[in-house]
Amino acid sequence: MTEFGKQLRKFRQQCNDTESPHGKLTQERFGELVGAELGISYSGAAISDWERGVSKIHADQREVLVSILKVLHRWGGIRTPLEANQLLEAGNYRALDATETQKIFIQTTTDIGVEQPRPREEKSELLISFLLKNLFDVSDGEVKTLLAKTKEGPLPSWPRLFGAFMRKVTDQFSLSLPTILWVWIWLFAWWLTAPSLRWPFADWNAALLAMKMYIAGTVVIPLLSGLLINTKDNEYWKERGLANSMLLRLYTYQGAGIGFNLGYFFVFPLILVRYYLQLESSICFEFVAVTLGLLLANMSARVVPHNLWLAYGRLRFSDGAIFFVVALLGTLWGIFFMEYYSVLLTPFLGSVVVLLALTVVVTIAVCQSRKKLDARQ
Repeated sequence: MTEFGKQLRKFRQQCNDTESPHGKLTQERFGELVGAELGISYSGAAISDWERGVSKIHADQREVLVSILKVLHRWGGIRTPLEANQLLEAGNYRALDATETQKIFIQTTTDIGVEQPRPREEKSELLISFLLKNLFDVSDGEVKTLLAKTKEGPLPSWPRLFGAFMRKVTDQFSLSLPTILWVWIWLFAWWLTAPSLRWPFADWNAALLAMKMYIAGTVVIPLLSGLLINTKDNEYWKERGLANSMLLRLYTYQGAGIGFNLGYFFVFPLILVRYYLQLESSICFEFVAVTLGLLLANMSARVVPHNLWLAYGRLRFSDGAIFFVVALLGTLWGIFFMEYYSVLLTPFLGSVVVLLALTVVVTIAVCQSRKKLDARQ
């Protein structure tokens, strides 16, 4: 018995056939199913000859091999492309190409209406492809080339896949100008906003200085973050003729401002809780506030213009003008903070004030969402 025959028998015996008394796929039944795929007839004896190595399927009979794999997959003997290639490799046949894989696995899954679980390596490829394209701005062509190269070699391929991913990430985070600029922005954001989180303040002058720095940060940091978002070379905006649009840049800045302030206001209640519980101040809160603010700024700078385009099919100043108030948010919060600083120091009243502020923000967001929904209808 050849290695191919052993593997074929193993996978066939793993198949389930409800019409069989033993619940297993017999050689006779397997031959009928493979023959039905090809429009010819195979006997159980022919299947037996394949499994015992008496006869061999020629390499140019690719449709026969694909039909065998299709039947094995449909009846549960083979679950993943990795197992299919294992069977082909045992007979010294070439591995499945993309078209054959789709024909066997995607089409078969559609026929029976059941979503098959993805193998570990497919999940790894999908995850790495997503990260490279969305977090590190790597093009589809580069991702496909990377995945194709990592498949060359002995199984499993995931160690090579993750190794290539780490090299690509390392290349992205080398000492390039954008990387250095992001580091400078982070340090600048920490210098401007961290003092406003170190309270209670020593005196009124310290509080006033901290809020002035914070107000400056809410204007400057989103602007710097937005400038590092490259819309000019973005294919999506090029196709819509907006890559060089000043309005796109304005909404990119607006999104960066929204994200940066959301990050700050997410951490601010934690600072209140820390103070109310009389816990020591920690640089960790400052690190989280600045890092989260910049991450959300980067995300919102990309999401806000796209959401407006999806909602209205255009980019106009009037469609999202209400959210340009974000440029004044730092000033308004600074005035509010200095006016009600003594109230915020009281646990009960401070909690009520924060909840009221959150209610106003959520209400504005809901109103804007309804406006977008009405525009779509």
